[in-house]
Amino acid sequence: MLLSKEIAVELNLTACKLKQYIAAMLKKRGVPLTPEQFILIDLLWNQGEMSQQQLADQMQKDKNSVTKLVDAIEKKGFVVRQQNPHDRRSNTIVLTEKAEQLKIGAKQKGIYILDKMLEGISEDELRNFLQTLDKLDKNMSSIE
Repeated sequence: MLLSKEIAVELNLTACKLKQYIAAMLKKRGVPLTPEQFILIDLLWNQGEMSQQQLADQMQKDKNSVTKLVDAIEKKGFVVRQQNPHDRRSNTIVLTEKAEQLKIGAKQKGIYILDKMLEGISEDELRNFLQTLDKLDKNMSSIE
């Protein structure tokens, strides 16, 4: 198999496995969120309330996908939509008290999950991997 094809296949398989691993670990540790829901709420924990478009931009997802994510975590009681007073077509996503209560334990559990996943990989290896991912991202961003 061509090296480039092998890399593409492995990246795709690893991305799928990463989501499955994190989902299973979150569930096992009692965090009632999917990996993507966790990312969305973590953005709100770190940056405060945001519009759905801002969340879509930060997560590099289309607005429809983010709408579905917000719908799901709103049903779980972790966020509410507030209409933007300056633009009635736009909603601001705001964390609820339930999400704030989840924050400390969930963040610690998230860090633990990632630390376990990266166990046995040196800091130099991780930095090199990040540099390679950054180069891949730049190459894909420059495709016309």
